Amino acid sequence: MSSTNRFYTFSYHGASNDKLLIEQEWEKFVSGCSAPINVRPFMFHSWKRCLEQGIDPHLIQIPYSLGTDQIQEYVTSDPLFRMVKPLLIKLKQYAGNTGYLVTFSNPAGEMVYCDGDLSLKLKAEDIHLSPGANWSESSAGTNGIGTSLVTGLPLQVFASEHFCQEIHEWTCSAAPIRDPGTGKIAGIVDLSGFWTANDPRTLAAVIRTAREIESLLYNQLRIERLRLAQYFVELTHRTTLPLAVLDRAGRVVKASPILYEKGWISPEHSLEPPSFAKESLSSTTTWEMTDNLENKRWLFELSPYYYGGEAIGSVVHALPPEIRASPSLPDFRHFPTSPTLENNKAASEERTAAQPAPFYQSLFRHHPDAIFAYDLQGFLLEANPAAERLLGYDANELSSIAVCDLACPDSKELKRKAFAQAAGGMQQEFEAVFRHKQGHSIHAMVNSFPIIMNNEIVGVFETVRGIQPNHQQMAEDLKLTKEQLEFYLSNTEDAILVVDADFHIVKVNQACERMFGWTEQELLGKEPPMVPGHLESENEDMRNHMLRSRHVIPYETVRQRKDGSLIHVNHCAAPLFDSKGSAAAYVLISRDITALHQMHDMLIESEKRLRTLINSMPDLVIFKDDQGKWLEANNTAIAALNLEKIDYQGMTDRELASCNPFYRETFIKCSLSDRRVWDKGSLIRFQEIIPHPGGRSTILDIIKVPIYHGDGRRKGLIVIGRDITELKQTEELLRKTEKLAVVGQLAAGIAHEIRNPLTTLKGFLSLLQSATTATNIWYLEVMLSEIEQMESITDQLLTVARPQTIRMEKRNLEALIRQVSSFLYPLATMHNVQISVESDSSDLLVECEENQLKQVFINIIKNAIEAMPQGGQIAMKVRRSGDFVSVQVADSGCGIPQNRIARLGEPFYSLKEKGTGLGLMICYKIIKEHKGTLQIDSEVGRGTTVEIILPL
Repeated sequence: MSSTNRFYTFSYHGASNDKLLIEQEWEKFVSGCSAPINVRPFMFHSWKRCLEQGIDPHLIQIPYSLGTDQIQEYVTSDPLFRMVKPLLIKLKQYAGNTGYLVTFSNPAGEMVYCDGDLSLKLKAEDIHLSPGANWSESSAGTNGIGTSLVTGLPLQVFASEHFCQEIHEWTCSAAPIRDPGTGKIAGIVDLSGFWTANDPRTLAAVIRTAREIESLLYNQLRIERLRLAQYFVELTHRTTLPLAVLDRAGRVVKASPILYEKGWISPEHSLEPPSFAKESLSSTTTWEMTDNLENKRWLFELSPYYYGGEAIGSVVHALPPEIRASPSLPDFRHFPTSPTLENNKAASEERTAAQPAPFYQSLFRHHPDAIFAYDLQGFLLEANPAAERLLGYDANELSSIAVCDLACPDSKELKRKAFAQAAGGMQQEFEAVFRHKQGHSIHAMVNSFPIIMNNEIVGVFETVRGIQPNHQQMAEDLKLTKEQLEFYLSNTEDAILVVDADFHIVKVNQACERMFGWTEQELLGKEPPMVPGHLESENEDMRNHMLRSRHVIPYETVRQRKDGSLIHVNHCAAPLFDSKGSAAAYVLISRDITALHQMHDMLIESEKRLRTLINSMPDLVIFKDDQGKWLEANNTAIAALNLEKIDYQGMTDRELASCNPFYRETFIKCSLSDRRVWDKGSLIRFQEIIPHPGGRSTILDIIKVPIYHGDGRRKGLIVIGRDITELKQTEELLRKTEKLAVVGQLAAGIAHEIRNPLTTLKGFLSLLQSATTATNIWYLEVMLSEIEQMESITDQLLTVARPQTIRMEKRNLEALIRQVSSFLYPLATMHNVQISVESDSSDLLVECEENQLKQVFINIIKNAIEAMPQGGQIAMKVRRSGDFVSVQVADSGCGIPQNRIARLGEPFYSLKEKGTGLGLMICYKIIKEHKGTLQIDSEVGRGTTVEIILPL
């Protein structure tokens, strides 16, 4: 991936392989391995930051930092979230049925919104992927939300790229939302799901949503700056003093020319000093600056500018030193501010006297909703007639009531908080219960928002709309709920008891009577008698835990029936809360699992028998889970790999390699072949050499079989290894025997061809000897000596070609043939050939040299396999006939022409393109030495039958 790429997404060549590779790199990193880490650069830097901040990579759960009230306050009052929510709903619709959750987090990385499939949300709660959790990188390690906050870039964090192992099963795509006004990150949009969902389009989706939100924010900023510019024009008509208007980021929108001339506005359109201009918009700030040309002090005042009930910018008034020093001028540097508590009544009368224009007065008087106007101290200034009708008080009575006095006790604190928020410039919407003058309660929907006059918050408006509860509907719903509960209690197989706060039984269902033997009348008002005496202390501890906890408590235990017998139960205790949130009762649910325990015991016994069987096998047997962690291994495997002193269960091959350096290479190869099995998705078979201390090695024929769940998910891996070292040695011996036989044939041929001319030469030299003079006799003697030397060499060659002494022993012919069949099974399987062996007797003993007979059958079966390139069947039949035994090897190959059968067995004569013609020659020779016969019958297009007859 190019280092200049702004957006980071994972390159999916095979998600399962990628996850495994990243997990291996993660393990290297957290273990402190010095080898290079092969992950994306920005991910590696995030891991380093997490390590430097001391984050535990094995962190189980992400911490919560927001409570329910804080989340509710944010989603109902934050103007950005009100803008974002419709787009989050749109994103949820886009991501529907894809296995992803839509989340939104504030600039601190605290999640405030999460929506999607209910089952996925429940799974997400296991890792605290839910509102209130702090997903900043400094709290949760590398993750989409936190790392996007740090880098300021959209990115995707895939599976094991998360720093904390608990989140490795998830994939997150996140994009930051930048406020175009301030340039700061205002929130994070995120799509999270299991890594198996594996949809790379999620990153593009969150980027698109973030850009749409930023576009809305930009349009809002443009409108705000336009309104600020208009307000600047309005102010210049009302005053000649220098002034400036600033947007939310503290950038100057419009300003008097003198402020530019004095150099107090920078080329970046920020007012000096910039720290004052970026103060909270809800506060008023003053400061002084020196005119460097005249060396005089100017006074500046910054005040928030409200539009639509929200502060969208600020106004700065500059007071020159000569005007500032004049005592006769009014104090126009400040807008009117709220009165203090001491002159509260006078201020109230002053504001009440300032009646609105008739149009707005009509709106106030005749609005169907109750409207209350409060000053900043919470005293009622005015209420409309609808308010009088709603609460039953007249205007004079309402004038003496404070903001919280009209609310019922349960709503007072909520109303007080909402009033404080509205007084700070934040609109609020909530439900509350008011007290009517006659004493009854009134449910209402309340909207609180600031009263802004002369660009200053001077009070709070409340609009109240009564909500009349539908008691009939509530009664019907309650009746339906009760009927459903009764139906469940009557028909469930679980025993259910309801106990009060003192743990006295108040309700028992029929299943409980059947399970424990007591009737409901015998149990009502008593403490549960089902606890055996030896579990009293455990029951007391559980009761105390239940009193402290507000959650469901499941556990397994033993309970006693009325007849004294004991049963195993899966027990669950859950509190029932009243309207005040206090535990008023507890539900105790018991499920009889005695049969399950019996089945469990039977399974344990069955497992013992299976373990005994597996441990008695001479083959290596290993079971692994879907992550490659060892679950079980039989004694043969443990001994072969020297694992007697290692707690191997739960460890991967790479972890075992670090614990057992001698077999490190073996375990690394095992890990690689495991990956090949999962890539192929079916059985693989191969051979591997395993070294042992002392220089000895074992050759294993290994089979690896993958196992899957019904839905296609990986379940585990079975590894079986058979020792074929002896079989390989036999194969090597046969190869050597064949080579020696060829050498013998060549030696015999060479010796024969050389000895004939040597005999002729020696004879003629003998004739010349009598006619040779004494002078030349020396030459003849030298020639005869050299010829004798050549004869000695040919005699040595003939010695190699002569039959060697063999040791004949009684051997079971059927067993010998089955060994050869097993030996050639891999070769036959590769050529799609099946070998079958039939015998009319299992006790056929022949006197033979075992290896030589094996060589004969190997040569014949290999010829049959090679004669069937498209695959086929080889049938071997062993039949007894008197004192002889017949072995027929029949194939369904191409067959041999009749005119060539007679030459089969001749040296160097072969029907195969690359054959030597020595194989059948050796077979004929060995069978002959065993006093048997070998016959070949073939038909072109139908196949060949080779029959070997040996004496018993």
